[in-house]
Amino acid sequence: MSTQSSLSSRAGSPALMRPGTDEEVLPSGQCRYILLNPEIKGQRCACVGFTRNRSQPGVICLCGHLSCYHVKSTETPPDKNEMEDLRRRIQMLEGQLDRENQMNAVGQVVQRLGDLEEQFETSRGDIRQEMQDCYGNVNRMWISFDQLDKRQTTYENRIVAYDERLDSQDDALQRLSDRVVAIDEAEMAIEERIEALEEKQPPSRSQRRQRRRSTSESERTRQWLSQYGGTLRTQPLPTPAPGATQIPSSTVPFTQTRVPWTVHVSLLPTATQPFPFEKDTNAYKRCLSRGLHQMVAVGGTDSESFTRAITKSFGNLLRGREWMPLQARLCDAVTLEGLPMLRPLDSSLLGRPYDLEFLRQYCAVCHPTGKVESLYIAMVYDTFSWHFLRRSPCHLDGLEASWEYDPLLDPDDNLDDDTAGEEDRPPAGDIMPPLPSLKRTASEISRAPSFSGEGDGSRPKLARMQVEIPPSPGYEDRQGYNSVLIRATARRGR
Repeated sequence: MSTQSSLSSRAGSPALMRPGTDEEVLPSGQCRYILLNPEIKGQRCACVGFTRNRSQPGVICLCGHLSCYHVKSTETPPDKNEMEDLRRRIQMLEGQLDRENQMNAVGQVVQRLGDLEEQFETSRGDIRQEMQDCYGNVNRMWISFDQLDKRQTTYENRIVAYDERLDSQDDALQRLSDRVVAIDEAEMAIEERIEALEEKQPPSRSQRRQRRRSTSESERTRQWLSQYGGTLRTQPLPTPAPGATQIPSSTVPFTQTRVPWTVHVSLLPTATQPFPFEKDTNAYKRCLSRGLHQMVAVGGTDSESFTRAITKSFGNLLRGREWMPLQARLCDAVTLEGLPMLRPLDSSLLGRPYDLEFLRQYCAVCHPTGKVESLYIAMVYDTFSWHFLRRSPCHLDGLEASWEYDPLLDPDDNLDDDTAGEEDRPPAGDIMPPLPSLKRTASEISRAPSFSGEGDGSRPKLARMQVEIPPSPGYEDRQGYNSVLIRATARRGR
């Protein structure tokens, strides 16, 4: 009973056939089963017709696949005409291929491929050569770096040596500054003694002022010349021999004193100016534009003619104030040779008549033949400031550009301030920066000096003094001063 039920259930399956079933309903075409071959994808079964395998139950082909994978009917053979057309087209394609081969089209393609291969090989060789050159350049660059490193080491050693030399020079400058301080203290002590002596016998105000000015200027000039190996040569006033008779100026013949002569006169802003302004500098151009440098014609050799000529030429600047000629001597220092060195007239010569012989002997810069070439004058008690000269009448046009702001000539001068008096302004010739006072206080003097090192009570190192020597005559200095410039550059002690 169970066997019949199982056969009846299996009769309905498409894979099983009962005996006696018509085999005409089975397919007869080729198998379309896709083989599961990992090496060849999409490959179908090679069976061309369904043939039932009777040794196995069900409808299975001899190829091992079910009938559902086979085509229903076999394909009809192609028509003979279609076969002829296909054969004809194949022959046409073969003929076209033969003609193209005869026209060397394939050869051209092959040749082009060969050319491309040669070009590729050439380019690859060039690239290889460029890479080798780049590697060579990199190698040379590293060699240069090594050389630069060695040179840098050498320079560092030199810098260390220079630093040591600078330290030794700094120590030498410190010793020199200590000596300068000692000399300055001795000088101040001498000045205090001189002031004490002057207080015992007080002279007149004008004599005391002139004496201090001439003394300080002489000391300053001697100090400057001592730095360059020069000496100050002065000519003492000749004293008449005993028994010699002096001829008064009134007995000189009138025709002898009326010989006209010319001289270049420079009115300096201050009598304490050690050197005149150098030509073509801002200071010289300023003075020239306001008439401080003039060619003066003197009507005679007597003092009255000279005084009258000076008053006429510089009257608008002097304004009745007392003036005097300055003593001029040519400097014999090596670096300043040939420049006129100025100082105020000695107090013993003040009040004497300024005739031609007096000027030639004491004040004038003369030619080797004895002809007076130039004179320098200044006011006795007053000075000119740049503020006053700027507002004075213009004497020579074309030099207004020199009145523009100059940090050396106008350091503290307010151009727009007209409230301050002229006595409160610095003289135009005083263009050197003021040096700090080197005088020590009583508490510092009382301290015992220490030569072993700088202790708690030792003085700090002073500022380094840098001395600049001016060039030879004729050099155009922009600052307008041909004297020695001393500037202090602050340098902290080590």
